[in-house]
Parts: sequence; C-alpha cells; structure tokens
Amino acid sequence: MLFYDLTRRLGVDLKKAAKLFAQKFATGGSVTKNAAGIDEIVVQGDVSQEIYDMIAEANEGGGGSGKGGKKGLEVLKGVLVDNIEMVEEKRKKEGEQ
Repeated sequence: MLFYDLTRRLGVDLKKAAKLFAQKFATGGSVTKNAAGIDEIVVQGDVSQEIYDMIAEANEGGGGSGKGGKKGLEVLKGVLVDNIEMVEEKRKKEGEQ
C-alpha cells in the first residue's frame, strides 16, 4: 500500500508516522520518494482503512495524548483526511507483464 499526502506543509514527521504505522500493524513501513520526487509513506499489507481511521481519530476534538490519550497519535495531528490519497498496488501474477 502506498500512502501519502501533503504532510511537508503540515509539519508532520513522516519517519515518525511510518514507525507508528509499522508498530501498530506489525508490518513494514518506510518513507520513500515517489516518481515525482515527493516523500511518501509506504506501508506493507492491507491496512489502508485502518490508517485512514487513525488519522481521523488523531484529529477529532477532545482527544489528547496524555496518559488517557491514544499513544503516538499526536504525530498525525493536523493531517486532514481530505488530503490523503491511498493507492493500492497489486502484485502482478506470474506471466503478467
């Protein structure tokens, strides 16, 4: 799964966000540059909707990252779900080009 948005303008640390996703979903997560030279977060596995939900939850009013808050979600604060683009990459089957 490729997952990216305009986070540079929002001051979101992509490396911290990728680490949060990797830990939360016990999968691989990293920051890479796409073909256009824009940083993006790449997360392995089918967790697109879960990540989208995490971002929405991080930006709900009344939350908080204190002892009772959601651990790590402050990294996602300020990311607007309207700015998120989720792109599913399908692996090619053998024999496909």
